[in-house]
Amino acid sequence: MAADRKRVAGPESSVAPLVEYPIDYQSWTPFTETRHDSHRQPEDLRPIYLKTGLISEANGSAYIELEKTKLTCGVYGPRPVKRAGQGFSDRGTLNCEIKFATFSCVKRRGTMRDAQEKELSQILSQGLTPAVRLELFPKSNVDIYITVLESDGWGSCIAAAFTVASVALAHAGIEMLDLVAGCSASYIPTSIPSSASTSESTSESSEGAGSITPQIFMDADLEEEKFQQGSIVLAYMPSLNQTTHVLQTGKAEGAIISQSVEHCVEACNKIFAVMNHALLESIDQK
Repeated sequence: MAADRKRVAGPESSVAPLVEYPIDYQSWTPFTETRHDSHRQPEDLRPIYLKTGLISEANGSAYIELEKTKLTCGVYGPRPVKRAGQGFSDRGTLNCEIKFATFSCVKRRGTMRDAQEKELSQILSQGLTPAVRLELFPKSNVDIYITVLESDGWGSCIAAAFTVASVALAHAGIEMLDLVAGCSASYIPTSIPSSASTSESTSESSEGAGSITPQIFMDADLEEEKFQQGSIVLAYMPSLNQTTHVLQTGKAEGAIISQSVEHCVEACNKIFAVMNHALLESIDQK
């Protein structure tokens, strides 16, 4: 068998690293503590760092960081369509592509695009297309490439992709109706129904288990998502007060979903201020 010359081989005597935890270490559960990060309340978001102009070769670029969630985005275009046989179109096309770095997740990702990345790319395209004035770019393409450097939660990763792609589009000078801010919320139960010894009380407790009202955790991380019953991701245009995309997973009552949408709208308005500040800083640097 031929040797793999593209891979740097480690020493023969290498061993796996030992991870030492404190003696009193206990894994986090929503039944013992409010949040995985004890400094955050259920309605709090993670601190956001947003910077433009990271990729010099792109027409527009941006970088976003929410603690352990880190994404970069590059926008190229508008550039003419070069596909042979494609007829004239009075509207441009928005092409989105999300790629996870091989080291971005707990489990190593592959180098080839998988089904999840293709699904996320389609979701991103659906959420950004209503905000971009594609009628100004006939027979042209606007390409958006997002690289996930580190992922700490599926919902927060999608929400951050909406935000960073929108800022990168504005940085590239693409005319838009409004910026698109993304936010996520998870439905997580924070109490366990008390168990009873008799069969009658056991049946009552099982019925009560299904009626437990979960708590809404904004911008949940990976540890919190392990306990979620469902989640929602909202793409929102704050200035126009319009929603471009809603992604709902799991089961939840209508009241919980309505309340989570309201919380996401409030959070998107806060994120919108950070997006404006990042764009204003890019203008000052020029």
